[in-house]
Amino acid sequence: MTSIPSRVRRGSVPGVVPGTLLALLVSATALAQDAHYTTRQFGNRAWLLGGAFVGNPNDISAVYYNPGALALLGAPELELTGSVYEYTRLKVQDGQGEGKDLSDSNVDVLPSLIAGSLRFGFLGKSRMAYSLLTRQGFSYSLQSRGTRTGTDLAGVRGLDMLSTDVRLDQTVSEFWTGVSWAYPVTEHLGLGLTPFVATRHHELRFQTQAQGSGAAGQQLLATLGRDLEFDHVRVLLKLGASYQHGPWALGLSVTTPSLALWGRGSVGFERAVQSQGVDTNAPAAVFDFQEDLPAHFCNSWAAAFGVSRSFGDSTAVYASVEGYARVSSITLVDAQPIVPRDTTESIDGDYAFALKPVLNGALGVEQALGDRVRVYLSGHTDFSALEQTQSTNALVGGWDLYHAASGIHFVLGRSRFTLGGDLAWGNKQTTRFAETLQQLGLSTPMRAQDVHFFQATLLVGASFSFKDTRSTSGKGSVEEAPTADSP
Repeated sequence: MTSIPSRVRRGSVPGVVPGTLLALLVSATALAQDAHYTTRQFGNRAWLLGGAFVGNPNDISAVYYNPGALALLGAPELELTGSVYEYTRLKVQDGQGEGKDLSDSNVDVLPSLIAGSLRFGFLGKSRMAYSLLTRQGFSYSLQSRGTRTGTDLAGVRGLDMLSTDVRLDQTVSEFWTGVSWAYPVTEHLGLGLTPFVATRHHELRFQTQAQGSGAAGQQLLATLGRDLEFDHVRVLLKLGASYQHGPWALGLSVTTPSLALWGRGSVGFERAVQSQGVDTNAPAAVFDFQEDLPAHFCNSWAAAFGVSRSFGDSTAVYASVEGYARVSSITLVDAQPIVPRDTTESIDGDYAFALKPVLNGALGVEQALGDRVRVYLSGHTDFSALEQTQSTNALVGGWDLYHAASGIHFVLGRSRFTLGGDLAWGNKQTTRFAETLQQLGLSTPMRAQDVHFFQATLLVGASFSFKDTRSTSGKGSVEEAPTADSP
C-alpha cells in the first residue's frame, strides 16, 4: 500500500515487523474488496437473486440494474434496503511462516439502497425515480503492538530486544445519487436512463514505530509513516432497455465511462532512523507533505444482458451476465517525487489504480409459497479485476469470489419485507502481500501465500407501495397490489 525505494532493505528497522504488517494489510484487503464489482447488490430482491435482474427487475431497483424496466413498473413505490450486516474473515495460510497462519475478521453494518418513484402530472406515460446507493463504504482502525527477544533481530548485529507498534487507518465511502427517466415505447418495451453523480472519499494512513536495544548498549529507534487522502466527484450514465411479453423478459443495460468533475487530495511521507552502536545501513530521514494536489478516479464501460422466464404462477428463473472493460492505469493523486535532503534518492509517492476486463454471471430462482410469500435461491460470480501496475498499486484484492444467496420475501398490508443472507468465498495463491512488503522495504517469510476469503451477509429490508388493489393472483403483474410475487 505504500512505496519505499529498494535501498531500504536488510538491516533497516521497518524490516522487523513483516508478520505484523502483513496482518494489517490482510485486514485492509478483507474490508475493502477493492478490485471486485459485484460483492454487494442494490435492492432487497437483488440481494436474494444475486443481481440476476437485468431482464425484469420488477421493482424500483430497476433504477440501477436496468432503467428501461422502470417504464413497465406499475405501482409507484419506495424501497429501503434497511440494514446489511457483513461478517468477513480472511486467512493467509503460512502468512507468518510455515505453520503460522494469519487471519482477521470484521463485522460491518451499512445501508445499501434508498429509491423511490417520482410522480408529476406532466410526465404522461414517462416514469421518473430517484435513488441513493452506497457503492462502497467502510472505516476501520487497526493496531498491533509487540515485543520480541532473540539474537540479531531483523538482521541487526547485537540487537536482542525489539518492540514494534504498527497502526493502519482507512476510510472509504462512495455514494451514487441518481434520477431515472423511462418511457414505455410499447406495452412490452421500455427504454430508460439513469445519470449518476458519484462522490468518493478515501483516507489511508500507515504508521509504524520500532525501538530496539542490545546487551552492549546498542540502541535503535525508527519511525515510518505514509498517508493518502482524496475527494473525487464524477458523473456516469446507465442506459437500459427491457422487453417483457408473456412469461419471458429480456433486458440490456450499458454503463458509460465516468467523467470527472472535481478531485483534490494530499499525500504525506515521513521516515527517520536513529541508532547508537549498531550498523543499520539506515536511509536518509524524510519529512514530506504535499497538499491540494489534483486527484483522479474513474470507471470504464460495462454492459449487461439478462433474461427471465416464469413457469406457471409460482416459479420464475432469472439469469444475467455483465462484462466490464479495462480501466487503464491512472495515478490517484499527482504527487511530486520525494527527494531526501542532501541525497540523490528519489521516492515515488504515487498510488496507481488499474482494473482488467472481467465477465461475471448470475442465476436465481424465485418460488411462491402461497399468495404473499416467496423464497429465493441464487448464485453469482465476483471475479477480481486486479491489474498489475508499475507504481504502487492501491488495490490488493486479487482473488475470485463465488456467492450463494437465499431468503424470504413477504407482504404485510401495503409493505413488503425481505429477510435473507449471502455467503461469499474464494481462495488464491498470491504474491501480492510479499510484493507489497518488499515495496515497504520489508522481508517476508514466504514468497507466495494461500489466501482464503469468507463473507456472510445478513439482509433486512422493506418496500412500500403507493397502490393497493388487493390482488392475490399468483403471477407477478406490475399492475397488481403488493402480493409477494409482484414485488
